[in-house]
Amino acid sequence: MAKKQDVLIRFAVRLKQLRNEKNMSQVALAEKIGIQSTYLSDLENGKKEACLRVIDLLATGLGVSLSTLFESV
Repeated sequence: MAKKQDVLIRFAVRLKQLRNEKNMSQVALAEKIGIQSTYLSDLENGKKEACLRVIDLLATGLGVSLSTLFESV
């Protein structure tokens, strides 16, 4: 089970890094892709898992490829 959490934390760190590089707030990104900002916050804190559809929305909203989103994850 530890590996699962490690992946969640690594993804959370990468997601927040990319969002900050784009100078976007959590609210702005969440509104852009149609999810709740609280859900995005939970993703960035490693508290929730994202489904493939949301992962694709996140990449699109950030203007990056899926492979870029998963770099270092």
